[in-house]
Amino acid sequence: MLIRRRMGVRATEPDAMGRQFALLRGFRDLEARRLTFGGALGVVAVAIFGIAVAEAKPGPLGTLAAFAAAVGAFVVVTFGVAWVFRPRPIARALEAYRWSARAAADRWRRLTGEPIPRTPSAARAWLETHPAVRRPEDLARIELLVWIGEFEAARRVVATLPERTPMERFDRALERAFVGFVADRDGDLEPVRRALGELEAGPTASDPDQLRLADLLLAVEDARQRAVYGGDWLEPLLAARDRLGASVDGLLLGDLVRWTVRPLVILGLVSAAVSFIAAGAVPTH
Repeated sequence: MLIRRRMGVRATEPDAMGRQFALLRGFRDLEARRLTFGGALGVVAVAIFGIAVAEAKPGPLGTLAAFAAAVGAFVVVTFGVAWVFRPRPIARALEAYRWSARAAADRWRRLTGEPIPRTPSAARAWLETHPAVRRPEDLARIELLVWIGEFEAARRVVATLPERTPMERFDRALERAFVGFVADRDGDLEPVRRALGELEAGPTASDPDQLRLADLLLAVEDARQRAVYGGDWLEPLLAARDRLGASVDGLLLGDLVRWTVRPLVILGLVSAAVSFIAAGAVPTH
């Protein structure tokens, strides 16, 4: 019930970027309380290290080792509290979301053979050197164009995507809904559902990986729209997670470690520095 209340209608209408990253924001909001509580316990652990070092005075090497251990304790405690107390529905929805992100990254590399640009300027440079080819490879262009706000250009690319196979028709319908929703809140998913039905009934139905990916991509887009307009955005992700089955078991832990450890280490360094100085464990003059 608490999860449902926190997914109510938003007070203000999000802009295009807010619609594009609605799911990321939604999960961040759901995780915030656990991370804050875990961080508070992590600060307590770091403070204990600082007090112990101030009393023991182990020398420079001992102090450095204790400082490193304090940073590690902050990371482990903060991450551990968020992991242990994460409700199972949120964990399973997050598994589906992160699996879709990993699948999208894999598809990008398969289509382009290159790493994904990480900044708007890098995205523009990539687009300038990779003109549209009116083939499935153009799917990579659409994501970057939407990211940098070039919605009309993205629509033109969508209009030239091929529709020779059921999967290509699904991709085109999904991209049209994605661009339309982010650009001006007009993301009709019914054509996407019909395309998925054709995909499930067609000759590619024997390819379980392709079907699972299509099913999950539709669930993610459905969840994105619900997250913007106050619907139960966990529901489509949970349904998709159930259909994924055991294939994604164990993915979330390693994925979250890669996603969160670096910022937690930075926070741990700051916390340890402040705690050690405040406790007198590090000489200030």
